[in-house]
Amino acid sequence: MNANVNYKNKKQKSKNAFVQDFSENKEYFNNLLKEIDMNKTYKEEKKCYYKNDDTCLYKYLCPKKVKGKKLKLFGFLRDGSYVLTEDLSNIIIAYSFGIDGEISFDMKIADEGIDVYMYDPYIYRLSFPNLNIRKNNIFTNDINYYQKKLHFFRIGLTGSNMHGNNLKTLEEILKSNGHMNQKNMILKMDIEGAEWNALRDLSEDILKKFKYITLELHIPERPEDYHSAIIKKLSKFHQLIYIRCNNSNGKVIQFGNNKIWKYIEVTYIIKEGNEFLKDDSIYPLKEFYFKNDMYRPDANFNLNIYKLFYQE
Repeated sequence: MNANVNYKNKKQKSKNAFVQDFSENKEYFNNLLKEIDMNKTYKEEKKCYYKNDDTCLYKYLCPKKVKGKKLKLFGFLRDGSYVLTEDLSNIIIAYSFGIDGEISFDMKIADEGIDVYMYDPYIYRLSFPNLNIRKNNIFTNDINYYQKKLHFFRIGLTGSNMHGNNLKTLEEILKSNGHMNQKNMILKMDIEGAEWNALRDLSEDILKKFKYITLELHIPERPEDYHSAIIKKLSKFHQLIYIRCNNSNGKVIQFGNNKIWKYIEVTYIIKEGNEFLKDDSIYPLKEFYFKNDMYRPDANFNLNIYKLFYQE
């Protein structure tokens, strides 16, 4: 995607960085911006600033539809759930980094017959929801099944430049589990900003072992070139298919005349074997929408502005 060229052309047309030809959505976005501008709580949020140049990560975050495959939310409709597609065929192994007390995503993946290897250095054991109450009836198996399919390790994920007794790289973890020859795996990573270090030196060969990669990205306040390089590396063999804002941090990035929450969640699928279509959807999709923090104003719509703005 020649996002930089698109950006320059659109910038000359509109100081507000809006696409001029999305008449169906333009009024919707403008009304939302007015609503946010009137929200004093939002104005008081601490801001981070982002350069309007090639280091802008958002220029490389434009979702596409996967031909013939429908998106599906795995987990409760709350923080800790992630969107993949319904097609999890030929997947027998998933890796989930960053657990805390929310394992509904991992349990729903296990419901598909997949073994989930779960890692978090800050908890001592998994916290299972009560499967007997009605609101948890989204799960199809019993506690004994999940205890067999979920494999927990009190280990943290890191990059090759950091070491510790309870820290390992993804490659080291794959080797210790005998999964270096495995393909079509799932990778979920929600590790509170450590994702950049974990992904920085990760080889393309390791990334290609995963059919799905879903991440919570903590956008840095002072981005360096390697942050965009990581997104470019992810985009080489995988296509972005879902994106949403996470308002739990309370900081926004000022980009031009617009504002975006500092945290975003993204899902990639392997390009090989898939076809992709132009996507004009409003993100996040209504059926998957929730606020990570119910007490903060939401700004999910800003990502839609950028998706349309940098669209191919």
